[in-house]
Order: sequence, then C-alpha cells, then structure tokens
Amino acid sequence: MEDLKEELKEKSLVAAFPDHETAVTAATALDAAGIPPDHVGVVAENVRQAREAAGSFSALGAIVGAIVGALMALVFVIVGGDNVRQNLVAIVIGAPALVFAFAAIGALVGRAKFFQSGEYESYERAIDRGEALVTVSGSPELLQRARRILEEHGALRIRREETGEAI
Repeated sequence: MEDLKEELKEKSLVAAFPDHETAVTAATALDAAGIPPDHVGVVAENVRQAREAAGSFSALGAIVGAIVGALMALVFVIVGGDNVRQNLVAIVIGAPALVFAFAAIGALVGRAKFFQSGEYESYERAIDRGEALVTVSGSPELLQRARRILEEHGALRIRREETGEAI
C-alpha cells in the first residue's frame, strides 16, 4: 500500500524532441545519469501512445473500482440471504474476485480518453509533426535532474504533468 501512495505522489516531465534519434540520445543520457529505465519512456510515430503522456486516472480508477467491488460483495452477502451467508467458500472466493474484477475495470476506465487531461492534443500534434517525446516520472528531485539532462540534449519544449506515468 505504501508503494501505491508513493506512486500517486509522483509527477512526470514530457519533453518534445525534433526527431526520434535525438529523443533516444536523451533517454540514453538519462539512463547514464542513473535515472531508472522504468521511469523513462520514448514515443515516436504513435499518436495513441502520445496521448498517454498527458496522464490518466488508472490508479485512481483501480482504487474506486476495488471499493465498488467490495461494496458489491458486501451487498451480495447481506441481500443474498442465509444460503449465501452460510457458504463461506463462496464468500472467500467470490468477494476477492469481485474486488479484483472491478479494480481491473476501474483501471481500464481510468485510461480512457474521456478521463485524460485536455492537454493530450498538444502531444498528438507533436507526433504528427514528426517530433518524438521523452517522458520521465519520479520524485521532484529526480525530475529536476532529468530536466537539466533533457535541456542539455536539445528538448524543444518540456512540460510537467500531474501524473506519475512514464510511457
């Protein structure tokens, strides 16, 4: 649970580069500077993936979905009568299955275009122009280091997003 709290606190940077090669060079420099590769992403020629740089509500959707699933399980136990309440195996297996299923649905719904920041269009246009994006997610200290590296490697624009997702 602590990891999830930390992940929800993370922010990200999205930097636009003139081309894919320059973006890869910047990503390599980030790796050489000790920024974990799973916190760095590169997007080129994929408009749909560029949209994700604006962030989504996947984590929040999963949490809301899990809560809805738990409430549904509780309702089934309460409304289901004695037959349901007496079947402990069904409750032990069914309740977690509902929580997991609704959490998965919530995570997927949170990734929907409808729930994304309106800023995603600027990233789509950048990819349409032939630019490439580099995303970096992490703590404010890590992002400060990353910003300097991205600027040194020719970023055209750098924007901070309120999501901790790296593509």
